[in-house]
Amino acid sequence: MKKLLSFTLALVMMLSVSVTAFAATINQDSNPKTVDTEITTSIAPTYTVTIPADVNVSFNATSTSFGKIEVTAAQINPDKCIKVALTTDGTLNNTVDATKVIPYTVNAGATAFTSATYLAAGEKTDLTINITQNDWNSAYAGDYTDTVTFNVSYIDR
Repeated sequence: MKKLLSFTLALVMMLSVSVTAFAATINQDSNPKTVDTEITTSIAPTYTVTIPADVNVSFNATSTSFGKIEVTAAQINPDKCIKVALTTDGTLNNTVDATKVIPYTVNAGATAFTSATYLAAGEKTDLTINITQNDWNSAYAGDYTDTVTFNVSYIDR
């Protein structure tokens, strides 16, 4: 009984370490003797977008650098793009009296920035905050603040 059990266990161990190998075969009677094999891989879409940090606008500055939106890394599908949209009400609000405001725009070059699309790493948009001299002249003293929201999305082109 011990011999039968030992033989059975040895056979099970030998069968458990065998590995099945798959390979293309060439028939020796075929001409030409070639086989095509396919190599595949898959890369998941990934991207990194840098957006401007908090900024302090100096009094009477009609144009202040707001930094840049930059795609620092991107592996995206050929039919997709990265969209960055900016949302703001365009007013700096006095922290004591919300009825006192200073209007401003966020610009990319000479035009107001609302959104842009990007396809590759290294693409960027430089932004500025612009306040007219007339708006500075009519502003009340005090601290002003506003929040700008950036929405980043991965969309079809």
